[in-house]
Amino acid sequence: MDIDAASYPHELLALLISISEADFVSLDLEFTGIPSRMPGKEPWKPRPGRGRKTLEDRYQETRTAADRYNILQVGLTCARFDYIDNKYVLKPYNISISPLLNENYKLDIEREIHIQSGAATFLLGHGFDLGAAFSRGVQYLSRGEAHNAQQRVNERLERKPEVEDMQLKPGDVQSLDFVRRARDAIVAWKSSKDKDPLEITTHTGLPNPPLNPAISRFEKRLVHQLVRAEFPHFVTIGRQECIRIIVYDEQREEENKRHIKNRVKEQIAKQTGFRWVFEALAADGDIHEADPYYFGRYTNVPIIAEDKTDVKDRFDRAQDRLQRHQPVLVGHNMFTDLVYFYRSFVGELPDTLEGFRSALHKMFPRIVDTKYLATHAEGDLNASPTLQEIADKLDSQPLPDIVTHSKHSKYHEVAMFHEAGYDSLLTATILLRLSAKMNAARQQPDDASDTSFKTAAEQPNGHSKTQGPMSSLEQLPPPQAEVLVVKKKAKKGKKVKNKFDNISPAQSRFQTRNAFEQLSLDDQGTSSPSDDDQGGVAVDPNTTPLWQDEVREPDPNGWVPIEQKQREPMEMIPAWDTEFWQSFGNTLRVYGTEEAVLKVATWDK
Repeated sequence: MDIDAASYPHELLALLISISEADFVSLDLEFTGIPSRMPGKEPWKPRPGRGRKTLEDRYQETRTAADRYNILQVGLTCARFDYIDNKYVLKPYNISISPLLNENYKLDIEREIHIQSGAATFLLGHGFDLGAAFSRGVQYLSRGEAHNAQQRVNERLERKPEVEDMQLKPGDVQSLDFVRRARDAIVAWKSSKDKDPLEITTHTGLPNPPLNPAISRFEKRLVHQLVRAEFPHFVTIGRQECIRIIVYDEQREEENKRHIKNRVKEQIAKQTGFRWVFEALAADGDIHEADPYYFGRYTNVPIIAEDKTDVKDRFDRAQDRLQRHQPVLVGHNMFTDLVYFYRSFVGELPDTLEGFRSALHKMFPRIVDTKYLATHAEGDLNASPTLQEIADKLDSQPLPDIVTHSKHSKYHEVAMFHEAGYDSLLTATILLRLSAKMNAARQQPDDASDTSFKTAAEQPNGHSKTQGPMSSLEQLPPPQAEVLVVKKKAKKGKKVKNKFDNISPAQSRFQTRNAFEQLSLDDQGTSSPSDDDQGGVAVDPNTTPLWQDEVREPDPNGWVPIEQKQREPMEMIPAWDTEFWQSFGNTLRVYGTEEAVLKVATWDK
């Protein structure tokens, strides 16, 4: 699904719901430039006389590039296992990102935008529309930019302005005459009983003022300076056509400050843009401020009045799920992506790799790099397989069963390599197939291991014949099974059956079934979509499908176990709290460095 600036407000809620329901979210980015040697433009240089860079060298090099270049496209694929249909459902999103800022919001923020010629040539060669990112991309503010914008306003309101007074010379006859007329008008207004504000214009005090009032910027400064020096109990308010003078009221001034701060806060929330998605992915993220500005009174999305409560409820449920469950973040060769992701949506990068590693783990306590998963057993001299090569090698693997959601059908029939949404979808399928395969092989008895390849007819999982030693992509699964208890609400004496169990899915890389087949069965035997498919209909928490391994206990209303599902080998990936992910999680492949691997942290169960 493509998302741009126009569709983003309409799709944000569905995207937040998809993230909140996901078992994991795969990420891919496209940039305006990548780390490279640019003589005279890099503040950091590696120490001479060494061979390969260290991880610290690579981080500093990537950090410098992330300060200079911008993200143009974000690909996200939300994946979850449907325990009713017994398959993984993928929802790929391709989101254009604009580094430009909305000039309607006066936040005093500027960005430098750089485009590397080599990166632009590469993207254009793969059909990337550079202009679309700038003209139709979703804008954003980083955490640092939002904080600084609010802080600047607060400081400006709390401290008295330090404005240097202008000194008029005796020869400045017209300016001196203007100051005299303004002073006389203020004195006369002060002694009168007129409670209306006094408005000073260029022609104040003249016998025949024009019908259209006006005042120059220079004259405005003179009025501000005059009142500040001679009338401290008055307050000046700048207007386009005049300077308005009112009596100082402390309570009113405090209320005005609060109003200005809230207005800036509202402008920041509206400009935050794509960062709401980042906050949904991050463990320390907070999306509650998105509520009133996208789904409440400030929304630009046309919502039918009676649906507003339902939209708010769906948002609240998504927020609650995100607070209780953060999906695992998955990427392919994702070290550079993570550095850019942090720089764009958090702010200034930590000075050292250790600082970045600590900050990264705080935001994303569980990450998986499919590049490391596919190459963990290789030496540092082995060729590095590409995303496409890994996906192609796993393409014929029948399990786990993977489908794309019917509303996310863009990549069903066409491959679009180096488009962020498509690459994130490939990354998700690699994670599912490769981790299931590796986990099955790790559980294989030592005496039953086989280092030769078999034909599709000879081996139960249908792999094609290849010669040579086994790699992590080619190990065979053991005949094992997992038992899952699924509970559903059934009428007494009847068993609920999925009417799509005997339907064969389409044979394609990203196969999907029709819209009805995508849905799970509810307690009445009819289809029950996920939260983002409700179309404005409230979701009953007692009838939503069972995601992950949720078990509902029997109750007097008829909740009873109706079947025991025996899992086939490789039908599911290893659970996130198993030893498998302690071995392969939170570890990034960083080729071209002495260490070759970055261990971010131990895997948090």
